[in-house]
Parts: sequence; C-alpha cells; structure tokens
Amino acid sequence: MEIRHLMTFKTIAETHSFSKTAKLLGYTQSTVSMQIRALEEDLGTKMVLYQGRQVKIMDIGQQLLPIIEKTLTDFATLKNWPQQHQNYGTLRIAAPESLSVSMIMPYIKMFTQHNPLVSIQLQNATCLHNEELLVNKKVDVAFMMWPSQPSQDLKDFDLGLQDMVLVQSTKAQKYDDLLNDKTATFIINEPECSYRNQFETTMWQQHQRKFKTMSLPSIAVIVTAVENGLGFSYLPRKMVQASLDSGTLVETSTDIENRIHAHLLVRKEALKTEMMTNFITCFQPLIG
Repeated sequence: MEIRHLMTFKTIAETHSFSKTAKLLGYTQSTVSMQIRALEEDLGTKMVLYQGRQVKIMDIGQQLLPIIEKTLTDFATLKNWPQQHQNYGTLRIAAPESLSVSMIMPYIKMFTQHNPLVSIQLQNATCLHNEELLVNKKVDVAFMMWPSQPSQDLKDFDLGLQDMVLVQSTKAQKYDDLLNDKTATFIINEPECSYRNQFETTMWQQHQRKFKTMSLPSIAVIVTAVENGLGFSYLPRKMVQASLDSGTLVETSTDIENRIHAHLLVRKEALKTEMMTNFITCFQPLIG
C-alpha cells in the first residue's frame, strides 16, 4: 500500500471524478484507475463504483476515509518534521584549537546528551578562516577568539574575556629584561591568531619592540618548546595551567591590556531551527 494511492482515493472522494483527480494530481486518467485498483487489491474490497459519469464512494470507502485522511495528515507531519525540528542530522563546527581544548568540549557533550541523533563534525582552523567557513555555509557554527565585531550577517554570542598569560621556562627573565633581550624568541602559532596579534601590536605600540618569532603548528608543540627553553609565549591561561601548576612553565606579568573574548557565531537564519536553539542554550552560562 502506497501513500500516493491513499492521496488519489481521498481526491476522488472529493471530486467524484477520475479525470478531475488526474488533473489535480498531475496523473493520466489510466494511472488514477491503476492506483485505485491497486488500493482495492491491498484492502481486499471494492472502494469506488462508477455511477453514470460520476464516481460513487462505496460504504466501506466512506468508513475508511477518516482513517485514510488521518494517515495522510500523519504522513505530512512526519515528512515535514525534520524542517520544523532540526534536532537530528549533522552539526558542523569550526573552532580554533585553543577553544576546542580549553572551553567548548563539555558544552558539546551536553548538547549531544540531549540531542543523541545529531552527529558532530568538528574542525580546527584559524579564527578568520572559521568565520569565512560560516559565511560561506561550509559550517553551521564558528568559534573565534577576537576583540572585534564579526560580519553583520552573523549572530555573535560573546562567551567572555579569555585570561591570557606570558609564559617562560623555569629560567625566566623579568619582563623588562625580556623586552631588552635582542635574542629573545617569541614562540607562537599562525600570524592570523588573535592573541598573537594582540601581543605583537602591544609590543610595537608601547615598546617599539619586534621579537624574533618561531611559528609552530599547535599549542601543545608551543608549550613543549617553551618548556625546553627555546623561547617564550603568550597563550590562553587554560592551555598552560597544568604546566604552571607543575612548575615547568613560569608566568611573567606584563603591561598588555587584554581584550581577547571568545565568541560563538551562527548565521542569523539558523537561529530559527531547533537544533541551533538547543546548541546555543548549552552555552547560555557563558553568554554575556
């Protein structure tokens, strides 16, 4: 038994005409006849009867009509359910490594516990690249660490100021000595990194100082390099707290005015979906 056969029967009950039904549903009249015969064979009973130029619905057909109508209504509800309740499928997330490691995982876990049918795809990239992916609809959510406003096409949820710290190995220099050390090496990640930009901008504006730089691909590698005395770094505190607690890294006070905030970004039209509403709700404790 097929849904289209039920729809054809319901339309015949309304029009009392095979030809009108065919026109309304975009079928040939022979297709309508074939579908009704197939429905009658499935149900094991005669449903319609020709009476002159009109089609009469037999008593058994009249009795089954409310059931058929309810079945069609339920089917339409089921068919449209994914568009109305986007709480299954795939949620594509782009985030910088620092936030993936230090912040967002517990909240993603909370989301998946309440939305077990949603599959998470998480990729790590620079903040600006994450925003570009979101604008181009290649991801559904982007996380950034940034002091400025993102694209006007996006909805921005501020997740709060991120504590930053300058770290050195146990053979640490005082801040003034570090500024004056022409051999000091700044170990950090890609040039597009927001906290790298904050550090380098402050060093130039306040001290007219540019450090020799070693760029490394991940924060874990950066931390290891600093622990081994290859240079210093400026990183989110959460990324280095274990090393500070164990004594393999030492914090150095600075005069940097920290403006780095974490942001959750989505396209504005996505706010209408239940999946995105559920996801943002998980981060509500952080949203300022």
